[in-house]
Amino acid sequence: MGTGNRGLSWRVPVLVTLVVGVISALLTHRLMAGGTFPPAVPTLALVLLGGVGLLVLWFGWAVRGYLRGRKANLDPMRAARTLALAQAAALTGAALVGLYAGNALGLLPDWDLTISERLLWSYLGGTLAGGYLVVCGLLSQHWCRIPPRENGGAGEAA
Repeated sequence: MGTGNRGLSWRVPVLVTLVVGVISALLTHRLMAGGTFPPAVPTLALVLLGGVGLLVLWFGWAVRGYLRGRKANLDPMRAARTLALAQAAALTGAALVGLYAGNALGLLPDWDLTISERLLWSYLGGTLAGGYLVVCGLLSQHWCRIPPRENGGAGEAA
């Protein structure tokens, strides 16, 4: 489902975002109907998401350097793990975007309350951090792409 030879398609994170967003909005609306507010996004979570995004980019940059001939050696397992990390980061970020955007949508009917305004700002930060993680993951995956061979000779299976 989107992870063939071309890697994780941008459509998969969009689908994850939409599914999680709808579920999150419905659950938040249900919580609010019962008089309970959903939790805010912790500031530490935003900082950690930023750090994970930087880490994904750093690992992807090393693979990119190797593929472009600027790095002498790279363990193939590290390259494969970097690709898996990049794809996992993109999917996790997409789920977080859906979660926090869905929470914000569920709060919109009560946006005039002071606590709702604070929570909406919190969810905006979480949505942006999740989007950043999606971009970092997809970019790192792109950097891990091995260019196609120019000569279709001995190395390819019949």
